[in-house]
Amino acid sequence: MPSSPRHRQRPALPALLASVLLASLLAGTALAPAAAWAQAGAAADARRPAEVAQVLFGIISYVRWPVARPEVRVCMLGTPRYGAAIIDTPASSLGQRIRVKTPAAASAASECDVAYLGSLPEGEREHLLTQIIGKPILSVAEPGTSCTVGTMFCLRLNEAQIGFDVNLDAIARSGLRVHPNALQIARRKGPPP
Repeated sequence: MPSSPRHRQRPALPALLASVLLASLLAGTALAPAAAWAQAGAAADARRPAEVAQVLFGIISYVRWPVARPEVRVCMLGTPRYGAAIIDTPASSLGQRIRVKTPAAASAASECDVAYLGSLPEGEREHLLTQIIGKPILSVAEPGTSCTVGTMFCLRLNEAQIGFDVNLDAIARSGLRVHPNALQIARRKGPPP
């Protein structure tokens, strides 16, 4: 008895269903690593502020001022992206008393031992740097902000770590002493972005 077209379609339905299930299984398997990667990226982003604060306070621990400071006054200037983690840091970091404040940029030269530079309009940044260049005020530019001439340390981010670049000329003009270990750390470049 010859088979009718209707009988030929019945075996095709389970095959079609099997191929659809296989395709969805493969798509789900392909998406699983992407979802895990996105979660890992989100976890890294959540840790960034604390890591930036740790690097900043690590740099401060390597600096000596011409006159010893009973506490180091860290001034948040501009609009810092990672400022909350720095403010939330305990008052004592790595053996030094730290006080974080947010003064007006105009008073930075008289109120700050460390100028942490967040996002600032270029003219305002240049004006601020002219006030503090040559004074014993450590200047650190936040990751992702403009690192202009006169800034001593420029924090940089890449996927694996937070690093920094050093302006030796600006440090020499400030009268600050920076331990050679900090300069060695700056020379170690992270993996290319």
